[in-house]
Amino acid sequence: MQAKVIVKSLILNRSLKKVLLIRRSADDEEGGGTWESAGGKVEENESLEDAIVREISEETCLNVSPERLLYASLGEINGQKHIFIVYLCVTDETKVILSREHTECRWVNKDDCKGMLIGEIAEDFIKYGVYELEW
Repeated sequence: MQAKVIVKSLILNRSLKKVLLIRRSADDEEGGGTWESAGGKVEENESLEDAIVREISEETCLNVSPERLLYASLGEINGQKHIFIVYLCVTDETKVILSREHTECRWVNKDDCKGMLIGEIAEDFIKYGVYELEW
């Protein structure tokens, strides 16, 4: 099985006690209109931590520090296998400037997050204890 590696995040602002969710553009082939966490593909010769910092900066203009690995999971996007490596990232910043890939963002608490996420990401957040973390 050949799988692509994708880094994803849980971006936590501890002073807000909230995490950031971003909404994919409606015309996006991969989950258009759905809420997600920031992340993307790992480039050649890039570490996982460098990739998540770069992806978050590109998608939100936030500066973050990867604090620790939360979980890894196997999933599919458009019929192709992907390995998702998910990091807990922290920031003190609150101002988000979105890339064209996304149309909306929200700093959310656990209850809002549970109501906004769907599909594999929602299942993984429960399965891997993301909501058991202190926000």
